[in-house]
Amino acid sequence: MNPLQNPSIELFGLRVDEPVTMVTDIIVASIGIMGYLKVATAGNSRHVSLYSYFFLGMGFSTLIAGIVGHGFFYRCGADGKMYGWVFGIIGTGFAQFAVLYHVRESLNKIVFQALLVLCWIEVVIAMLILFSFRNFVVVEIHAAFGLVGMVTVLEAINYYKTKSKLSLNMIYGVGLVTIAILFHTTKISISKWFNYMDISHVLMGLAVYIMIKGVLFEKKLNLEAA
Repeated sequence: MNPLQNPSIELFGLRVDEPVTMVTDIIVASIGIMGYLKVATAGNSRHVSLYSYFFLGMGFSTLIAGIVGHGFFYRCGADGKMYGWVFGIIGTGFAQFAVLYHVRESLNKIVFQALLVLCWIEVVIAMLILFSFRNFVVVEIHAAFGLVGMVTVLEAINYYKTKSKLSLNMIYGVGLVTIAILFHTTKISISKWFNYMDISHVLMGLAVYIMIKGVLFEKKLNLEAA
């Protein structure tokens, strides 16, 4: 057992492993799903709708991770984690397509089409590799490509040109996600009751909230312009 892992507790006669980690995952999931519900309405511009599906995908991914991957892993087993990983890849894929449509006017038509095809190919390959090797590293590499390589770079270019609040919030959000990953990788913990996973989940929840605020601001501008 990992010495930094939350000790198991018993709740209503049911064993719950890593309870704090499970709860912080569920909090991140709740923020993502609530973000989707706030953003997803009829008449949205394409990039706003795609970003809303990114929040939904991340929400389902972390919800499954918390319940299946932590709280009740002893019952569901490693196969249960795959569902969360699949939603993680799909969610990040939506973010990639969202940023492309957000900055479309700033890109050459050929560049836009090439990046669109590249994203489709990358998402399909990531999914195939995930089912072949069944390893979370695939999800991490895909997230690095999608969120850092695509979202951060393209939104940074767009912010330089347009000063878009959505672009700035996405950059801040991905920055916080990167810090969360660093905590997870280095295993920096406060205690076994609030370990590196719990810290990274709190940072991820804040990151998703910041991203949602940016997309909601963009949605408001679109409604005012309509």
